[in-house]
Amino acid sequence: MPTRFHRGWIVNKLELELEGDLKHHRGLGQPATSAKSRSASPTSAVKVDMVCEGVPQSEIDALVTHVKQWSPVANTFTRPVNLEVGA
Repeated sequence: MPTRFHRGWIVNKLELELEGDLKHHRGLGQPATSAKSRSASPTSAVKVDMVCEGVPQSEIDALVTHVKQWSPVANTFTRPVNLEVGA
């Protein structure tokens, strides 16, 4: 069923395909601070398949770019985050 969102767009389809390569084998058994563990270079990707009534693909692409720039989740993936762990 189509849904109308904030911009007034009627969204007929919204699918997200998530992919990640954590390269577990590289740092397995190494502390997170070891050079071997840091060289693992994990990657993640999100593919957005969105269809909206009367909205050109260029505007959908612009929205996806905007969301990537301002999303707290994307920010966590792309910028260093302090992690404090305690017991």
